[in-house]
Amino acid sequence: MSRSLRASEQGIKQIKAAMKQGSFTQKSLAEALGISRSVITVLFRGEAIARDNFEELCKFLELDWRDIRGEDVVSDDLDLLVKDVKQKIAANVTERCGTMRVLDMTQPVDLDRIYTSVNIIKDVTGRRRIGYDEVIEVCTREHFDRFLVGTIQERVTGLKAVDEIQKLVVLGKPGAGKTTFMKYLAMSCLENKFHGELVPIFVTLKAYAEERGQPSLENYILAEFAKRKVSQDVAKQLLDNGKALILLDGLDEVKKEDDRRVKQDIDRFSRDWLKNRFAITCRIAAREYLFENFTEVEVADFDDGQIETFVNN
Repeated sequence: MSRSLRASEQGIKQIKAAMKQGSFTQKSLAEALGISRSVITVLFRGEAIARDNFEELCKFLELDWRDIRGEDVVSDDLDLLVKDVKQKIAANVTERCGTMRVLDMTQPVDLDRIYTSVNIIKDVTGRRRIGYDEVIEVCTREHFDRFLVGTIQERVTGLKAVDEIQKLVVLGKPGAGKTTFMKYLAMSCLENKFHGELVPIFVTLKAYAEERGQPSLENYILAEFAKRKVSQDVAKQLLDNGKALILLDGLDEVKKEDDRRVKQDIDRFSRDWLKNRFAITCRIAAREYLFENFTEVEVADFDDGQIETFVNN
C-alpha cells in the first residue's frame, strides 16, 4: 500500500531551485503534473503528500526523489513500516548488540546454543525479612540463592519465556548473561528470527538515566529513533500498535539517586504503550524492583551441555 512522503528542508530548496531553473511557478508546475496547486503548497510547508505525487514531481524536475525525501511519515501498512524502520536502525542495533566480549575477545557468539534456559520465579522471597531459624534452614549457598530468588517452578528456554510472557523482569547473578541474552533478543528480532513483526528497542538504562536533561524514557527512545531518521510520528505509530520489543537492560546499574525516577518512568511507559513486549534485566537482590503486570524470571545456571557449547564456541 502506498504511503505519504515529505521533503526534507534541503529537499525543498532543491525543488525550488529546479522550478526556478525551469521557470515554473507553483501554478504552472501543478498544471503540468495534473495536480492541485495546494499539493505543492503543502509540500513546501514540509508536510506529507501522496507518494505518487511526490515521486512524479521529482521525476518531472529531474530530481531523485530519494535525495529529496525527508523522514518517513505514517504508513497504512504496518508490516512495511516495520521493515523500513528496521532497515534504518539495523547498523546501530548490530553495532551495539551484534557482538559480545568473551574471555577478553570480541567476537560473534551463537547465544541460542548457550543461553537456552531461564527459571520461572513464582515469588521473590528476597524482599521479605527472615528470622534466624529460616536462615539456618537455607544456610547452604545453593539453597540460600534459591531462597533469595524464590521457588523455581519450571525451566524453559529463554526465547520461549519471552514469547509466552509479554512483560518480563529477567533476574540473574552477576555474569549470568543477562545483557548477552538481551542483545541476542535484539539481534534475533532485527534479523526476523524471533518476533520478526516487531522492531527491537534496546536501551541501556544507565545511559538513559544519566542522559543530560533527564528526559522521560519515551522522549529518550524517540530521540534515539530520530538519530536514525525515524520520525516521531512513525515511532509512535509503531508503539501505539504494539510493534516494539522493548529491551531495558541493567536496572541494577542505575545510580541510587536516579533509581526512583527511572522505575516510575518505566512503569509509566509500560502502561502508556501497553500493547508492546517488554523485558527488563536486573541483578538478583540488587534492590526493590517490582513492576506492575511484569513476571519475574531468572537466568539459569549453565548445565553441562551449555558449558561445553560455550567453551567450544
